[in-house]
Amino acid sequence: MSDPSINPYEPPSIDSQIGIEPKEQSIEQIRRRVSRPGTALLIMGSIAAVFPAIAIVGWLFNLLYIGFNAVVASNLLVSLLFFACSVMISIGGGKMASMESYRLARLGAILACIPFVTPFIFLGIPFGIWALVLLYDPEVKAAFEAMSKFWQGRRDV
Repeated sequence: MSDPSINPYEPPSIDSQIGIEPKEQSIEQIRRRVSRPGTALLIMGSIAAVFPAIAIVGWLFNLLYIGFNAVVASNLLVSLLFFACSVMISIGGGKMASMESYRLARLGAILACIPFVTPFIFLGIPFGIWALVLLYDPEVKAAFEAMSKFWQGRRDV
């Protein structure tokens, strides 16, 4: 008789596809750990990118109809900066959740920790710190390296 705990219809784990396992935790367990703060950063960055995008459109209309004004131009630049930071936070969160790019995940987490850059100050800073703590775990770093080799192999095919 076969073992009832083994499901023949379950897809193979990424650990078996890569062939590299971290010492204590499997890559699937690490992926679950980093997906939570990564998803939180992705959602916060995406929601927060909407507000500066609306402001950018408004400032551009001001520049077109009123003409060049130093105050409007500086507000446009600040809105562009906030938009770029929000987009980078959401990209970093997405890369962290899918374990694709360690550098972009770390950049998104660092940007989320900066008080006036983070989308929602009271949520962004704790989620950014949580993401950074996870990203500096040696097992998580090893899993990201293994996954980067896996993604490189997929792109070459």
